[in-house]
Amino acid sequence: MKRILSFWPAIAIWAVFAVLMVALDDVWSLGNLALLLVLCSTLASFWLSAGASVVVSAAAVALFNWFAVPPRFTFHVYLHQDVLLLVTLLCTSSVISLLMTRLRSHARAQEQVAEQARRKQMMATQLQQAASVPEQVRLAQGLMSDWTGCAVSLLLQRPAQADAWFGPAGQSEPSAALQPLLVACIQEQGAIGPGTGRYENLSALVLPLRAGVRVIGALALEPQPVCDPPASLAALQSLARLLADEIERLQSRQQAQQAHEHLQIQQLRNTLLAAISHDYRTPLATITGAASSMAQQAAQVHDPRIGQQAQTILAEAEHLHRMTTHTLQLARLDALDAPLQCSWESIEELWGVVLASTRRRYPERTLQADVPPGLPLLWCEPILLVQLFENLVDNAIHYSPANALVRLQARQVDGAIEMDVMDRGMGIPAEWHEKVFEPFCRMPSADRPDPNQDAMTRRGMGLGLALCRAVAKAHQAPLWMEAREGGGTVVRLRMPMLSQPQAVPEESEEPES
Repeated sequence: MKRILSFWPAIAIWAVFAVLMVALDDVWSLGNLALLLVLCSTLASFWLSAGASVVVSAAAVALFNWFAVPPRFTFHVYLHQDVLLLVTLLCTSSVISLLMTRLRSHARAQEQVAEQARRKQMMATQLQQAASVPEQVRLAQGLMSDWTGCAVSLLLQRPAQADAWFGPAGQSEPSAALQPLLVACIQEQGAIGPGTGRYENLSALVLPLRAGVRVIGALALEPQPVCDPPASLAALQSLARLLADEIERLQSRQQAQQAHEHLQIQQLRNTLLAAISHDYRTPLATITGAASSMAQQAAQVHDPRIGQQAQTILAEAEHLHRMTTHTLQLARLDALDAPLQCSWESIEELWGVVLASTRRRYPERTLQADVPPGLPLLWCEPILLVQLFENLVDNAIHYSPANALVRLQARQVDGAIEMDVMDRGMGIPAEWHEKVFEPFCRMPSADRPDPNQDAMTRRGMGLGLALCRAVAKAHQAPLWMEAREGGGTVVRLRMPMLSQPQAVPEESEEPES
């Protein structure tokens, strides 16, 4: 009924034509009446389809022949000119009807394109104003639900995190039927559901959220939308791509902002650390010199009390000197253009320096180094690598019993050399295995296996392990921490094994990767 009512202007036009034909039959010539028929056919084609317009035009020509062309009330034609008139009239009316139908179709298509562009512009404007990904998703869900009349659900993939689900209002998690469809759409990286050529029997249309060449999630519309323009499949896919691009843009902008802020903080921290550390050196040298003089004088006057105090000052000054050195090295390694002064070194020599230094400071502790014969040389900056192992051994000594063995072990594994520093301390909780390598990050006493540990062993700024990680990163070597079987902790450095030199190289000689 509704479709018939949409034709009423065409019906009215042909009715007016019939009235005019009767009224002007004796006034106008046959040719003028034929032109009136062409005019009516042209106007009526605005509201009729191509087929209906041609059929109506043919019927109008037949009736025109019946009522207006002599002999009247028959389909016979006396004059050849009248035959040509009728044929021309039929062809002209049909061609004009087809052209008007195509024009109307093109106009309707342009309106649909304009509507799709308006919707995309509206959606893009709102998404660009959103401050977070969840806000973007909620805005897109509301707009697409209003335009399609469907419930809109999304599943976003997040690196190193669980996938994020955004369902309709009141739905906290995807249904058992919808979840595998979203996952399948992400894995296949293509639309599935009615009209897509795949899984046509599904009740929902599932579209991938494609940002460039990467699929970051999937979008589901259920029940299946009626894919009539402008809510066509192509238009829905365009909206899905727009949403994915805006999500990717916002995430990239947030990551860039975080990286910029982190770089500014790092540069400010390094500047302050370097300035403070340089200012420490002169007073530390003065304190060390004065304490050494006191110790010598105490030995001459045989005053053990003064000698003990002088040794305490020397020990504390040495501790401050090591902290200052760590701070300067960390600031240097954090610099973007800090070069390394690398050379070929053997593990035996490096660990020999570490053991000698540690035994001088902790003569009562037991250290053991296991280095199998024939290990390749390391291409490294020896001062930094010695400092790395000194810090690791110091930590192992501080956080293990006085009679416990601290062990160093090296081995060749899969084209690399792994070096371990192992202790039998109380261990470190697994959630702190990465945090302890961050600058100024120290495990709270409440999280320690032994919260009553001597405060002297827990002093420091939390730079030792951060410096170790920075040294390892500068050598492109991973450094990580593990729990040791039987109790304690293992800190492992994995150095890349490069092509060995044929002869002793010059300092400027670079290794082959």
